[in-house]
Amino acid sequence: MLPLGLAIAVCVAVVAGCGKKDKIVGPPATPRYPALTSPELVLVALRTAYTGKDSTEYKLLFDQDYLGTSVALRTQSPIDTLTFADEAQHIAALARSTTAIVELQLTPTMTRSRDPGDPPGWALIQNPIYGLTIYDGPNVYGVGVGSETIEFRFIPTPDSTSPTDTTWKIIRWSEIAY
Repeated sequence: MLPLGLAIAVCVAVVAGCGKKDKIVGPPATPRYPALTSPELVLVALRTAYTGKDSTEYKLLFDQDYLGTSVALRTQSPIDTLTFADEAQHIAALARSTTAIVELQLTPTMTRSRDPGDPPGWALIQNPIYGLTIYDGPNVYGVGVGSETIEFRFIPTPDSTSPTDTTWKIIRWSEIAY
């Protein structure tokens, strides 16, 4: 019976393994970005890139002619204007920060519409952001979504590699605090 006992012991050792179980750990998984085939999906990609501080993907979401504006009506402050380069610098600064944590929540339903004053083909989504907070060390920056109107305008771009033959980019982003 000794050979059978020895065989069982060997089988148990082989099945259980010997020693410590080491796991091979690689770099963190790269976030999956949706194809930019609709303005709504551009905003989903924006959330992923912004919260992940992914400067490369974030810049791909904006048209080179992008113009952002921000104004606080109650303080009568001057209009703050942002360009593509300003957005690129902002996300690069977030990416360099070792302490910055970004939280961005989108509204569960985003309604796409059109503003008759916009060029043909543009799309508009109003108030798609439910919450935005940036924690950077002792500093906390937040967007008061209950006291602010946010509008994103998107421009279609012909793209033969897209399933819809079109991709979308952000061309305007306006914030009006009241």
